[in-house]
Amino acid sequence: MKAPLYNDILAICQEIANASETDNDELRLASCKKLQVLCATNQNSPKDHPLQWEALADFTEDGEQAMDIYEVALATAEKLTLPTFTASAYLAMAQRQVEFEEKEQALVFANQANEAAQNIDSEELKTEITEFLVQLTQD
Repeated sequence: MKAPLYNDILAICQEIANASETDNDELRLASCKKLQVLCATNQNSPKDHPLQWEALADFTEDGEQAMDIYEVALATAEKLTLPTFTASAYLAMAQRQVEFEEKEQALVFANQANEAAQNIDSEELKTEITEFLVQLTQD
């Protein structure tokens, strides 16, 4: 990923986090809209990247809508052959399923994340997925 796009995503996410921390709903919504515009502008272009989609899904309050956005992140990661982002998207989807109290579906996504993580370098992400799977199977 090129630095300018990463920096744009990071800056917008920071705006959203800061707005949330100060309960500034107006700024949070405006920043989320900015992230939506960035994603829409980059979609199917050389700048398209799963990180922007996963960030948008993470900040989307409507769970069903977030799952649809994670699907876009996943498709983009697979299209660009980015297994770290494939694993990350599956993990995020699994975590959302826990919020929906859909443990079986969470386990399906967590196992897909684990499978995708077999081909990545990020030990941190691998550990996060493993710990999540252990937690799911113990509950």
